[in-house]
Amino acid sequence: MGQDRRQGRADGWVARHPLLTFGVLAYALSWAYWLTLLARGWRVEPGSPATHLPGLAGPALAAGLVTAWVEGWPGLRAMAGRAVRWPQPRLRSLALALSPLVAGALVFAGAAVVGGRLPDLAGLLAYPGLPPGWPAPAVIGAALLLNGYGEELGWRGFLLRRLAATQRPLRAAVIVAVVWAGWHAPLFWLHAGMAAMWGPLMLGWAGGLLAGSLLLGWLFLATDSVLVVALWHTAFNFTVATPPGKGIVAAVLNGLVIVAAVRVMRAWQAAERH
Repeated sequence: MGQDRRQGRADGWVARHPLLTFGVLAYALSWAYWLTLLARGWRVEPGSPATHLPGLAGPALAAGLVTAWVEGWPGLRAMAGRAVRWPQPRLRSLALALSPLVAGALVFAGAAVVGGRLPDLAGLLAYPGLPPGWPAPAVIGAALLLNGYGEELGWRGFLLRRLAATQRPLRAAVIVAVVWAGWHAPLFWLHAGMAAMWGPLMLGWAGGLLAGSLLLGWLFLATDSVLVVALWHTAFNFTVATPPGKGIVAAVLNGLVIVAAVRVMRAWQAAERH
């Protein structure tokens, strides 16, 4: 009986269309939360009790549900392994994962030399969507869990991984970028910071997201570690999305991501030619 049930799952609609199922679930789980906040008239902005962060976990939940249905416990164990895998060489992986913090620190230091001032810890811990006053470990842990793992278990750990099994890496990363961009749509009404990007700035946001998809795609495919990309994603957001990082720091780091993404694209294209 148990074997028949597993065989039925393996031959079912979800098993034949895991990527479509994942996409529908990721959108549905995240949008259900965000649209509920919008329906209640809430907005994520300084001083508001509303938070968009629980909705960021939609891709991870969708990945877990589809994996459990199609692959069962073996698939979930493999997924958990990728979530905590620390690839060799360890020091290089750590440097890659925390590279946004290193780059941000250099930009902060340069700004201080020419007349600015170094950011204080309170400003760096003012993570969008989290209430003020939380201790640093709680802020970092919540951001890593909901923003880092919430997105990366889905976008890279599930969607990109499965696409890359049948598609060229460049094409797979671009497809992920399109799905990832559309998933953000409700946040342009809910999140005050994203609402400010309507118009020409939205094109810059879309280009930055595409570059991020290429860079994170290369990082995941090179390490097969969700932990590394989740740390990178969280570190990047701490650097550019908190109050001290807005402006010159965000501009410089986004520029560096675009440069890195172009190098990734050229490397993939060269590999395809050979």
